[in-house]
Amino acid sequence: MKLFPIIFLLFSALGFSQVNWMTMNEALAAQKKEPRKILMKSYTDWCPNCKWMDKYAFAKADIAKFINENYYPVSFNAEGTEIINYKGATYANPFKKRNDRAQHQFAEFIKIFEYPTLVFFDEKGTIINPVAGKLDAKKLEIYITMLSDETYKSINTGQKWSDYQRNFEYKLQGE
Repeated sequence: MKLFPIIFLLFSALGFSQVNWMTMNEALAAQKKEPRKILMKSYTDWCPNCKWMDKYAFAKADIAKFINENYYPVSFNAEGTEIINYKGATYANPFKKRNDRAQHQFAEFIKIFEYPTLVFFDEKGTIINPVAGKLDAKKLEIYITMLSDETYKSINTGQKWSDYQRNFEYKLQGE
């Protein structure tokens, strides 16, 4: 029992942090009280790249802290059974009982066809942009910072996107 305070202090000193995932319904309800963007991580249980991102990108303390402070982070199983109420419609996975890999209606609505896919929503719950595929911590940092401070609104050409990535100053990678 005396070891607990020592372990707690050790994790605190090392900057241990994790993303505080919630459901989409919880995030939408929280937005009504305190407007903030939503970062939705869509995954499947069988997806190795999803597990890799959890272990190597989302687990970085500075990234987790940034996400928790700037977004309502949602973890969404795109083949799960969660009922989602979004913009007056209800989305479910009615075929899950017949097919374990049946895609959730909300994933179909957003047009998620690759895992993992991150989907960013604005402060009113409107989709900003999906980002499909495996992202390492550096690539994830580019997206979460660009979308949190609205820089994305000025990046409207391939050249501007290339310039932004080339000139990006990483601040959340720790050592």
